[in-house]
Amino acid sequence: MFNERVYSEFEIKKLGIKFKGENKATLAGCTGSLAETLEQKKVTKKCEGVVVKTVTKGTGTGTLTVTIHAKYDLLTEMLGMNREKYVDGVKAYGQSSVHKPFELTGQVLDEDGVEKLKAYPNCALTKKPEITITNGEEEIAETTLEIAVMPDENGEGMYEAICETGYLEDETIKTSWLENFTTELITKKEEGETA
Repeated sequence: MFNERVYSEFEIKKLGIKFKGENKATLAGCTGSLAETLEQKKVTKKCEGVVVKTVTKGTGTGTLTVTIHAKYDLLTEMLGMNREKYVDGVKAYGQSSVHKPFELTGQVLDEDGVEKLKAYPNCALTKKPEITITNGEEEIAETTLEIAVMPDENGEGMYEAICETGYLEDETIKTSWLENFTTELITKKEEGETA
C-alpha cells in the first residue's frame, strides 16, 4: 500500500562534502541550486522481432550540477590543487591535479519546510569550474560544479529519506546524516546487533 504523501523538492539548505578517510563532512558553503540526473539502462526482450518485454534499471551513475559560493579550501581539495612542494598558501592546477573522490550529502526542504535528506556516496568533479571575472558587476556569480555520481559498494548512487512520521523516524540517523553519513548508518541491524 502506498502512502498518499506528495513531496516536492523546493529548496536546498545545506550540502556536506566528506573525502575518503575523513570521519565528518564539511559544510560546503552557500548553495544556490542542485540539479540531479540519474542514469538508467533499458533492457528489451524480443520475440520474432517484436519487443515483448522492457525492463528499465538504475545504473547507480549520474550527474549533479551544483551552484554554490564554495569554501576555498574545500574546492581546492576537490580539484587536487594542494602541493607539498610549494610554500604554504600556494595552490596549483595542472598535470598533477587529480580530482579527489568525495561523498556529498544534502538537506532539502519542501514548500512546507519538511526535510528530506540526500546522500551521494561516491562522487568526483568532472571538470574545473569556469571562472569569469567581470569588473563592475552588482551580483557575485556562484560557481557551477559538475559532479559525476558513481555507484558505491552496494551499487547505489543516491540515497534519500523524508524526515517525518511514516518515513524516516530514527533520530540518530536524522542528526547524523548530513555530516556522518555511511551506509552502515542506514542499514537495518540484525536482532540483538548494535551499531
